[in-house]
This record gives sequence, structure tokens and C-alpha cells, in this order.
Amino acid sequence: MIELAEGMSGRSRHPQLMLWVAWLVIRANPGIADDGALLMRHLVRLVRERHEVVDEQLAHVVDIDPAEVWKRVDAEPGDLGDVLDAAERVATVDGDVSSREESVLAELRERCRRG
Repeated sequence: MIELAEGMSGRSRHPQLMLWVAWLVIRANPGIADDGALLMRHLVRLVRERHEVVDEQLAHVVDIDPAEVWKRVDAEPGDLGDVLDAAERVATVDGDVSSREESVLAELRERCRRG
């Protein structure tokens, strides 16, 4: 899990947005798998250490509002391939990609193409 988080953090050009999208994918299914929670803890730590990004708003979010994440995605200029790659990795961390996770990924792919 640490290796996955290190790779995602190291490749990210949008570390703050990556955290929001990762949390959205993790929360796509009811409940949080242990693997998802562990990955998120490592991502937050690594983004703070490597990119000096601390997102106090995200720190207080339990139930994430997809509209808020989509607003952040739409506001970010440029290629968001790194964010999409991170989301796809997060979706597989606890096994097969569920239909809810795939729905989030499909929406993200569509929004990344528009950018």
C-alpha cells in the first residue's frame, strides 16, 4: 500500500485534486475497505511531505459530495491524466472495480476529455 501511495504521489501533477478524487472513488461503495482507508492515510501523508499540501477542508470530509469534486475537476486546467490514473489505481486497491466505482471513473474520464 505504501509503494502504491508513493508512486501515485510521486507522479501527481495535481496532488490536492488527486486526494479529492481518490476519496470520491473510495467512498463510491458503502463503507470503507481497510485497504482504501490505509491507502488514503498514506496518500495524505505523502502529499503533505512531498508537495507541502495540507487540505483542511478535505480533512473534515466524511461523506464526500460528488458535485464538489466535479467542480474541482472542472476548474483545474490542463491534462488531468495523472488524476485519472490515480483514480483507476484507487478503484482496484480493494479488488475488482465495482459498478459504483466504474461509474465514478466513467464520469471522471468524460470530464478529463473536456478539459
